[in-house]
Amino acid sequence: MFSHGENTMVRLNRKLALGLAAAVGLGAMTTASEATTKLTLVHPFPDFLIYTKQCKALVDHINKIGKGVIEIEVKPFNSIKMFQQPTAVSKGIVDLACTPAAFYARAIPENEAISTASATVMDARANGGIKLIDDLHQKKFNMKYLGWTSSGNNFRIYLANPPKFNDKGLPDFSGVKMRDNPIYGAFLRALKASTHNIPSTGVYSALEKHRVDGSPWATLGLINLKWDKFLRHGIEPVFYQTDIGWIMNLDKWKSLSPEAQKLLQDAVIQSEIDNYKVLTGLADAERKKLADGGMKFHQVPAAAEYLKIAVDSAFERMTERLTEAKEDTAIVAELRSKFQK
Repeated sequence: MFSHGENTMVRLNRKLALGLAAAVGLGAMTTASEATTKLTLVHPFPDFLIYTKQCKALVDHINKIGKGVIEIEVKPFNSIKMFQQPTAVSKGIVDLACTPAAFYARAIPENEAISTASATVMDARANGGIKLIDDLHQKKFNMKYLGWTSSGNNFRIYLANPPKFNDKGLPDFSGVKMRDNPIYGAFLRALKASTHNIPSTGVYSALEKHRVDGSPWATLGLINLKWDKFLRHGIEPVFYQTDIGWIMNLDKWKSLSPEAQKLLQDAVIQSEIDNYKVLTGLADAERKKLADGGMKFHQVPAAAEYLKIAVDSAFERMTERLTEAKEDTAIVAELRSKFQK
């Protein structure tokens, strides 16, 4: 039997024990919650395009395998305008973006190497090309270049009217109003086209109102955008590659635990391989569908020269930008060796 004082002491000890247990439990919950690093991501294209689907699929995969470590929130489409997204990542306004390298090639002119690549992403990672690009991102733009996640599609020029070829066997775009884009603007101007910079969201209206007569686009996605309603002619051979990659604010990357860094990097590298295989197969199927729908494909007589101009024009632009910025241009040849077959 306990005395009254002893009973009171027992009750106090029990309350103290329960309080400590609750505190420990709350602390464990808080620690578990704090252990999950929450990141935000933006993307430049509508949800129905395969590139956005691949981006979101990778987010879902990372959130699944990284439960308790990393959680990525995808911001709504157009919450940050497409050409502003890389700067937003650099400044830490958002943590991640999956976006074309060409969209911020003014900040990192060497990005042209990815956009114009004929080598596979697997080759570029194995030969050190991706690491070189990552080093440049970290040095120049406060970013970590995690990987080139949507390669494998090429580009093709599409026109409303049949193309004309000059006596050298090259397309003659004199007087042709062509929709421009940071990826292929230099190439179009080298072929004497009149270029007009229009975001992808405004191209349908521009075609409908005859503000432009044509546009390059990837070998996948034209049908989903419904541009094939106006663009009935395709020029071949195809050129360049889709250059969508994952970029991350460098300060945020450095703040991650080694476990979180490895999880994120490994997932991106695997997606490079998987997405390349998917996109190369889908492009062939879309070409057949376009042909079945009445699109005419025209072969450039001087195909080799056409492809050379495509690559040369981009690397010349890279060199000019580096020269203007008073940066070393020696890297240009190295990049070309790593990203061109």
